[in-house]
This record gives sequence, C-alpha cells and structure tokens, in this order.
Amino acid sequence: MKIIRYFIYIIWLTLFGCSPTYTLQLHEEKVIGIQAENDSSILAIISPYQKAIESQMNEVLTYSKNDLEKGRPQSTIGNFVTDLCLNYADAHMCVMNNGGLRTTLLKGEITRGDIYKVMPFENELVVLELNKTDFIGLLKHITNMGGEPFSGINISMTNKGKLIDYSVPVNFNKEEKVSIITSDYLANKLWFFKDKKQQKVGIKLRDAIIDYCLKTDSIDVQLDGRIRIIEDGK
Repeated sequence: MKIIRYFIYIIWLTLFGCSPTYTLQLHEEKVIGIQAENDSSILAIISPYQKAIESQMNEVLTYSKNDLEKGRPQSTIGNFVTDLCLNYADAHMCVMNNGGLRTTLLKGEITRGDIYKVMPFENELVVLELNKTDFIGLLKHITNMGGEPFSGINISMTNKGKLIDYSVPVNFNKEEKVSIITSDYLANKLWFFKDKKQQKVGIKLRDAIIDYCLKTDSIDVQLDGRIRIIEDGK
C-alpha cells in the first residue's frame, strides 16, 4: 500500500504542473517540443490520493526548541539523528554522514514531510562490529572529513583533521569489539565496514526519526563538545 501511494504521488507531481512540456531528442540530434495537456479523468482519479498524502505529510510530529542545522565538526541535526538511533539497537556508537542528512529542521513544529526532506532515502539501520584497527580507521575517517555526525564517544582532533585522542567503549586487550549502528548505505561503502556481518535493525533511518519524534513532545538539541578541535595539536 505504501509503494502504491508513493507511485501515485510521483504521478501527481508529474501531471499537476501547468501543461507540462516534454522534449524528445531524436538520433539525428533534432529536438522536437511536445505539449501535453492535463487529462481530467486521470486527475480525478489521483485527486483523493493527493489529498490523503498531503494530510499525512502535514502531520505535526513534535516541536523543536531550536534550529537543527548541518555543519562541521559537529552539528545539531547530526547530534539529533545519531543520538536517537542509539535507542533502536544495542550499540556503543552511531555514525552517519553529513551528505545523507539533506537539509535542516527549523525551530517550531516538525512535520512528517519535514523528516522526508531530511532523509529522502530508503536507507535501513544496521549494526556491525569493529576491531581496534577498523575502529581507529572509522575515527580517522571522521576527523579527515572535518567531522561527521556520530554519538556514543568523544574525539579530539587537530584543526588539520589529525586524530589526537578518543574514548573507547570496550577493552580491546580482551579482544572485545565496538558495535556500530549506521545506515546500510555507509556499511556497504566505507572500507572499515566492508566484509563485516551486518545485523539489520528492522527499521529504516527515516522511520526511526519519525518514530522518535512521535514519542517526544519537544526536542532541544545542543552542541555538546563530543568532538573537540585542538589548534595545531597543542
């Protein structure tokens, strides 16, 4: 049912433009403009679905006491998303990427549609385990990027992106591993996650954010110094 609604929504976005113009390019590289008129019978079929989807997307989930913005080395929206993800699995740390969080959430009411704008992808949450070498590789990736969204530990780095110090949630001397919750997209992309067994959490990242918002009356996220920059490593 969900897939059908999204499919119809896409059709509606395509058809509800004011007489959309299509362009066909022939093999001979001649371009022909085609004007398509809206089909009233199709619009009549889609209209009820349009109203239902608009109602769903406009549903207020929670209230934010401040703007949740993107940024480096840490950000309020990054802290918000990675902190809440730790509620959905038994993991030591959560890590995401700045590029995956597509926009900011402004102070005030947060709707379901707002969350879809932040996370338009169908990424699922997964948990994997890292040994000491791969864990440090993850931390160096975060610092080399100038900061990425994470939660569960603290990091110190130079202003040039060199890792200085970090907290460790396990005892590597006993061959314990750090459990990480992240998106399946990152788990399949980043080298220190490659070939690691992925345990599916059973919920998409976007749905986890929506679920958390529904269960939370208001959100108050601050920058908390989980990543600290030391000038010139001093």
